[in-house]
Amino acid sequence: MSAAPEPEAFGPAPAGSGWGRRVAGVYLGVVALAFALLLYELAAGQRGLGSIALSVLTAPWSAALAMLAQALGGSLPAAAMRVLGFVLAAGAALLNARILYGVAARAERDARGRR
Repeated sequence: MSAAPEPEAFGPAPAGSGWGRRVAGVYLGVVALAFALLLYELAAGQRGLGSIALSVLTAPWSAALAMLAQALGGSLPAAAMRVLGFVLAAGAALLNARILYGVAARAERDARGRR
């Protein structure tokens, strides 16, 4: 009688994954465009698509980070709040890029394993 196979353990994402690098790179490129649009809107004194795009791209962290920014910077001047918002949004984008890298790397590993 053979023993049942052990379930696959969750390990780190494969290093040097081509799919992961591409997916994370494209995501970070789109986030950079959203940051550029947001900076343009701030310089022009407008509100628009940049802040919405950045909020969507940094989901699900954007709502939690907005509350964190309000809690941390309640007494800060407006310019300092903007800088804090940019730093938190960049951190959320990097976290999402790492998650996307891991998902794509595992998908690549699974696709190569089926061949």
